[in-house]
Amino acid sequence: MEPGECWAYRARQVDDLVEVKVLRLGTQRPARVLVRFVDDAFEGREEWVPPARLKVLWDGVADYRAREERWDRIIGAGLPLDDSREDAAETVLEILFDRQEVSIGYREAGAIHINDPGRLASGLGLDVTQLADHPLAFVENEELIAPWPVTELVVTTAARKNPTPVLEYIANEERKAAHEAIHGRWSGSPRRGHYFEPEICVELENEHYRPRREIMRAWCGPDAAERFDELVELRKEIRRVGDIAQAAVDALHAAGEVSEAARLRRDLGTPVETLQFTTTED
Repeated sequence: MEPGECWAYRARQVDDLVEVKVLRLGTQRPARVLVRFVDDAFEGREEWVPPARLKVLWDGVADYRAREERWDRIIGAGLPLDDSREDAAETVLEILFDRQEVSIGYREAGAIHINDPGRLASGLGLDVTQLADHPLAFVENEELIAPWPVTELVVTTAARKNPTPVLEYIANEERKAAHEAIHGRWSGSPRRGHYFEPEICVELENEHYRPRREIMRAWCGPDAAERFDELVELRKEIRRVGDIAQAAVDALHAAGEVSEAARLRRDLGTPVETLQFTTTED
């Protein structure tokens, strides 16, 4: 900003924008700008104000107000603050998409930012009009901005189309939660971080993390969740069989039955180490 320019000024978010003229830029810290309020109602009032209160050059105030109105409508039609669905949707998008392709903005009531609606719709098996033609959707900075109903359509469709990465994330988080419920956890390094007692971990799990995971699991669909649970149990059984087979091979070696141990390995058809390694992360 430069002296002589007219800007739209607002002290608080609830205030209307008013025109001010920049008189002088301050030289001290924190930064300040001397402005004169243009409307006669202010009777020539002058004030040193933070530059952040000057929102846009006055000749662009109409576009600025229109943008705010668009966002007000999207936020008004979206999720309430701290709704678990927003956190769940953001997590699903992070798992399944590149952030440059699609994302959720901070405290935007679950509104979605889509870089290429046509490409995203094609990948999800949707019609692009299902993303772009919502009455509240608009384009800003070459991105489609759409409200929560579009976000929900994207994440539920994506999760049902490719549930395995989401369900694997859920399973990993549940294992971590079980461990932290007994041992607690560190945020940061043990030397400089903060230790959360097991009771605090359980409280956070019940109030925040578990509800988010339940939403994500529901989005994947009951059939996918059931198949994944069956796969987890199958992997556990394979590991158990691998452990038994290894114990038998070791016992034969210890008894001097080397050829019998080799025969057992051949009969298994799969190396014992492979049986054990396949499931070590479950």
